Amino acid sequence: MAAVLFAIVSCVALTVALLSADFSLEYVARTTSLATPVPYRLAALWGAMEGSLLFYATLTLAIGAVASRRLPDDLRAVTTPVLALVGGGLLLLTALMAYPFEVLAIPAVDGEGLLAILQHPAMVYHPPILYIGLTSLVVPFAITVGAVKLGRVDRDWIRLTRRWLLVSWTFLTFGIVAGANWAYVELGWGGFWAWDPVENTSLMPWLAATVFLHTSRVQVRDGRLARWNVGFALLPFTLTILGVYLTRSGVTGSVHAFAESEVIGRVLLTFALVVAGVVIFLAIRTPPGPKWHSFHALGRDTWLGGHGALVAIALGFVLIGSAYPAYLFVFAGDRTIVASGFYTTALLPIALVLLVGMALGFKTSWSGSASLVRPALTLFALTLLGIGGAAIVYGWDTWLVLTLLGLAGATVALLIVDIYRDRPSGRLLGGHLAHVGMALVLVGAGGSSLGDEFRGSMASGDTVEVGGYEVTLDAIETGEADRFIYVAAELSLARSGDNLETLSPQLRAYEEQPLPIPEPALRTTPSGDVVVAISRVADDASVVEVRVFVRPLVLWVWVGGLLIALSGLLSLVSTGGVFARRRRPATAAQQEEGTTTGS
Repeated sequence: MAAVLFAIVSCVALTVALLSADFSLEYVARTTSLATPVPYRLAALWGAMEGSLLFYATLTLAIGAVASRRLPDDLRAVTTPVLALVGGGLLLLTALMAYPFEVLAIPAVDGEGLLAILQHPAMVYHPPILYIGLTSLVVPFAITVGAVKLGRVDRDWIRLTRRWLLVSWTFLTFGIVAGANWAYVELGWGGFWAWDPVENTSLMPWLAATVFLHTSRVQVRDGRLARWNVGFALLPFTLTILGVYLTRSGVTGSVHAFAESEVIGRVLLTFALVVAGVVIFLAIRTPPGPKWHSFHALGRDTWLGGHGALVAIALGFVLIGSAYPAYLFVFAGDRTIVASGFYTTALLPIALVLLVGMALGFKTSWSGSASLVRPALTLFALTLLGIGGAAIVYGWDTWLVLTLLGLAGATVALLIVDIYRDRPSGRLLGGHLAHVGMALVLVGAGGSSLGDEFRGSMASGDTVEVGGYEVTLDAIETGEADRFIYVAAELSLARSGDNLETLSPQLRAYEEQPLPIPEPALRTTPSGDVVVAISRVADDASVVEVRVFVRPLVLWVWVGGLLIALSGLLSLVSTGGVFARRRRPATAAQQEEGTTTGS
């Protein structure tokens, strides 16, 4: 509690210094300026190395303290030291190696300000949401350490761990969707996910938590997969530490890395390796649980275990692609980034198989007696219909993506029919919505890859045709705002001779920033988006370099992502949330001594 108090006081003090533009502090002078709006002065708290580590440590300690007070006394005794050690270690790292209160010998008259690309509304809410999701993963890690030490890897442990993992999983989902949308609307590159190592640092813990949320249900039923579940309850936090290392060490060559230090990177890498060793030790120490004595090839336990295994394989590919650049840098001194083609080639077959499981999984039973012939044939017919419809619109050149679109659309249709017919509620409804959301994300991701694009120079009056749209440059204007000068292009968007909309992208040059920043213009519809950006301007402002991207079905990425996040909230509410008091099950007295399944 003392550490929490000190961390909060430090965070408040730095926030006050940022908001009041106290340029006697080096951190304030580097991340804010007199021209910086107040919201972005607040965002400067997590906008650079020192402030972000302090904020991260404070959240870790505060969430750990809240969790500790809600645990049973015996579990709290072994869990609290773990929470305090992790949070206190991060606070110590901040104080010794990333001190945010360094005082300048001569106070600055003005500051540098945040990078212009960070001065976007998403900078105010995206990092805090993501940080809450990442830091709260320390709680299920500590609970699992305590449960293994006490020999209580039982149903009560699973219920408690699931609640906290659901909290983290939900915040991570919101954060990932917000970050992808920020990249899509701000960078002007026509995409929302580049498989950059820093992007993957939030995806990897999310995938690991997803594995646990599926396979833990098998252990709740009959005690199987105990060792597997312990490993995947511990793994998300381990991947979080690895992600912090990749983000702040400078080893990845990431375009997103905003705070890099080799010294801090080495400390974080050591911490990640130690935590990984703890995970392996505790997983091996855990009794494996009963064997699959009641295995049913078409039972729900098979589907849940299969889902977990496939997501774990996908996690392995993402981990390899994200860590490989760090490995090359540390051992060979080379700086590289794994191309996105590696991820799409590796993960697309997994996504196709998972879609089949999402469509049919809810139709299975634990006894394996449910017949899947009729729903499987329905899925097959709907998939063929979807592939045919997509082929009519986009052609047969990319048949694998069309298969993804058809199967994802068929999965959405089947799940919606299930919801309408069966009227599920609570956690079961949350599961349905999560699967619908994931299928919609794949619809949007697959559709966006079928788009078209144009990059070239245009003068007033020029027209280009891109993806069935006619884009005409009507005028080029220059101007000045409070904090920047800009060049704006007025472009008319038409289709089949009908004028649809006028888009006005800008190229902005901020006084305190060395490079101009594109500000794209966007037209969004359920069928697809048109993104227009300008990247260069001739000296006399008569010609601009224009980028036009036509991206079908992207809207469904955001709809699906938000649906997944809302499913997490629904599941939390239906299970009483993390603040629900722990109740002793009525059948606890029937538990056999020495078992791992609880009551």
